Amino acid sequence: MRQAGRHLPEYRALRDQHDFLEMLTTEELIVEVSLQPWRRYQTDAVIVFSDILLLPKVMGMNLMFLEGQGPKFRKLIANEEDLKALKKFEAERDIPFLTGALKKIKKEIGDRAALIGFAGSPWTVASYMLKDPSTRSGYLLKSCLERLVQETVPYLQAQIEAGAEAIQIFDSWGGNLKAKEYAEWSGSYIKEIVQALRPSGVPCILYIKNSRHLLKEMLAAGPDVISVGWETPLEETKKAAEGKAAIQGNFNPHILMQSKPETIAQETQKMLETMKGYPGYIANLGHGVLPKTPVENVKAFVDTVQQS
Repeated sequence: MRQAGRHLPEYRALRDQHDFLEMLTTEELIVEVSLQPWRRYQTDAVIVFSDILLLPKVMGMNLMFLEGQGPKFRKLIANEEDLKALKKFEAERDIPFLTGALKKIKKEIGDRAALIGFAGSPWTVASYMLKDPSTRSGYLLKSCLERLVQETVPYLQAQIEAGAEAIQIFDSWGGNLKAKEYAEWSGSYIKEIVQALRPSGVPCILYIKNSRHLLKEMLAAGPDVISVGWETPLEETKKAAEGKAAIQGNFNPHILMQSKPETIAQETQKMLETMKGYPGYIANLGHGVLPKTPVENVKAFVDTVQQS
């Protein structure tokens, strides 16, 4: 998951020296943080260190990170004029630090691991951008979602051109929608992005945290992989997917943090047994690593998967 490094002492040491925005926009720091989990655990993939709100930031929104509150924009989108005032995304101007980092990461890992790039879904990113929650079912929301599709496609294409071998779309707030709402306000826009990226040949992963009631809608968006939250049973996911998409997930990060390594190995093995024989299964967590998770616990998870 995207937050794999934040439990590591080497990450915390860097975080003590640099604020989050500096880490997010400095090529050398992106490379270092991205590679820290891989160096420690030799995972099968490396996901670039970034944030789903980087795109609206480089489009002109003033992003800040408040301790205990997470990411926020100083000024939110209140009307069409605010939306039109945002810059059109241009990779060379806006994210040279990210594309440069992807190239350096790929050079270091070579063929020993896959490199994953990512973006937030239009629905999730718009949830942070819009001022008035009531607009989230109206004309301004629709305009914002359409604009985010237009900008997310070249944003992800730039990551692919820089070396990303898979793309993950994080729909962090998609699980708050009912199935019909999801199809209208999130899934349809993700489908546009997936279809636009299809010529690249790079697989696309769609992740939703509270995904249990949205499996059909996730598949309808057309990703190559559906990544499900820890509260979504893998047996149900298998039945819904019917081999039409690969499945990623979904170990409970609370078990990963609170259990002993031998228990984690046993629980991981149970998860793997559930998916035995399913074509295209990616063992992963059902959400990000919690910050206080012991290093030996993550190692137990990775080792169990790789040795099975």
